[in-house]
Amino acid sequence: DKEIEKMCNLGEMIEREAKQAKNIEHLQNVMHELQCSLEKAMDILKLTDDERKEIKKYFQA
Repeated sequence: DKEIEKMCNLGEMIEREAKQAKNIEHLQNVMHELQCSLEKAMDILKLTDDERKEIKKYFQA
């Protein structure tokens, strides 16, 4: 059913956004505490390429 599919997609989108917000918070903490670059903080947190792309959009805004 289309409604169920829409609800599932919405749930997945909300989950992704929540995870991204947490990753951004962790990145900011690592960058502050270790006085390191965004790239180094992403390496430390072992973020995937997809996560890195999304997070870079946030930091460029």
